[in-house]
Amino acid sequence: MAEAEILLDAFTRVYESLHRTLPDLSAEELTKEPHPSIGWLAWRLTRVMDSNVSRLAGRDQLWIGDGWAARFGMAPEPADFGRSAMHTREQVRAFHAPAELLLAYHDAAYDRMKAYLKTLTADDLARQLDEPQYQPLPTVAVRLVSVLENAMVNEGQIGYLKAYHRLGGWFPREAKDPASVR
Repeated sequence: MAEAEILLDAFTRVYESLHRTLPDLSAEELTKEPHPSIGWLAWRLTRVMDSNVSRLAGRDQLWIGDGWAARFGMAPEPADFGRSAMHTREQVRAFHAPAELLLAYHDAAYDRMKAYLKTLTADDLARQLDEPQYQPLPTVAVRLVSVLENAMVNEGQIGYLKAYHRLGGWFPREAKDPASVR
């Protein structure tokens, strides 16, 4: 199915970008001002993916079922995925996680996303979700595009913040090693 393959390609690009951006960041860079920090944005990107694809696939969130909340030292709250109504400025500032943990959680959520996307048919993508708070009712495809948009925005913010911390702004040509800001 072409639509699911396009979505998989797009989620793969986010996955690859996150794996280029995070590994060489120090603990300080992951938590440094301005906030939300790089680490929190990477966590949020993955939490949104995990919570949505798990719900769509009818499975427990990895955050809870696979113990990721405990690994992050956070409560296994299914609705906690970084919405402004859930996280205060202080909570966002207090967030700390090493790049390895952030990437491991993302790998697990990405693997679930890949597996889910490979099962989808055109009818699955067109299925309306029972969410009367939205009009028109969203479809599975609309929800997946929303998750993808969130991931791309968060990864873009991460890339910008990395360059900001290392170069004072988005000036990759000024880096001794331009790959160090990607």
